[in-house]
Amino acid sequence: MKKYIFATIFLVVFVLAVTLSFGSANIETKHYENDEISFDYPANWQQTSGGESQLVAFNDPDSGMNVTVSRQAKPSGYKIPENFVPELIKQNESGFEFVSTYNASLKENEGYENTYKINKNNTTTEYKELWVNTNGALYSVIFEYPHEEFDIWSLFKGSESTAAFNAVKNSLNISSAELDGNPISGSIYIPSQEIRWDVRNDTINIADGVYRYPESFYPGESGTVGIMGHHTKFSAPFANINLLEVGDEVIIDDYLTQKRYVYEVSSNGDINWDYKIHPVQFPEGKSELTLVTCWPPGFMLAAWIVHCELVSIEPLN
Repeated sequence: MKKYIFATIFLVVFVLAVTLSFGSANIETKHYENDEISFDYPANWQQTSGGESQLVAFNDPDSGMNVTVSRQAKPSGYKIPENFVPELIKQNESGFEFVSTYNASLKENEGYENTYKINKNNTTTEYKELWVNTNGALYSVIFEYPHEEFDIWSLFKGSESTAAFNAVKNSLNISSAELDGNPISGSIYIPSQEIRWDVRNDTINIADGVYRYPESFYPGESGTVGIMGHHTKFSAPFANINLLEVGDEVIIDDYLTQKRYVYEVSSNGDINWDYKIHPVQFPEGKSELTLVTCWPPGFMLAAWIVHCELVSIEPLN
């Protein structure tokens, strides 16, 4: 019995010692730098093309991990979620499983370190974020990599991921810079109509864009998101929303939280004929999206309204 206990203790100590040693070992790195942000990253990472609001993106060919580095100007009056964790994720209204949040002391800045697990299509991935609020903008470094069931070798794989994460975190530096404002905070995509438009916070009277009602909520907040689009003018982004059917998807890619919010149409054809006296409402505490355009086409006699319900929150990568 004593031999068995001794052997077990020895194995645990050995595994921990090797793992900690491996996790803290130096790894070969390269350096990324532009006029605004700099950091070290593992030398085997391959730079890939980033999406909107992303400064740069990488892929780790060995582990399959994807990494995005983003910056989004903070709209006037925007309330940053506590610890950068969206309210709807805290309420478990998503595929995200919130794991932990910590204060992160970076090289020159203070930020937050958040960890999630994401379950989708019977597959679990791990999602780790670094967030910094500076220069009037929100910066994020997001790691998304496959998560496997525990086995003894996963300790070593985990240490590789930890070492890579720490290499970036411990070297991340965001320079003080005067940035241009950006009224675009995301995009809206309607798959059934194959259209995508910028979501703006400044005006509806512009081509290729729709407008978020300022009295409505932002994606990720516990309240109704309201989006207005022209029916016949300025690219006519909402020319055909009256044709949407119940169950059709409407997707918002939100650059402020770096999350994708997937909604489904729950009803269509709510017409508000006295919208000037009784404006469209965007209730608090709802996980909903409301699309609004003028009605009939070419006139402003009424507001045509489409109601959508949130069905999932996904990574933006």
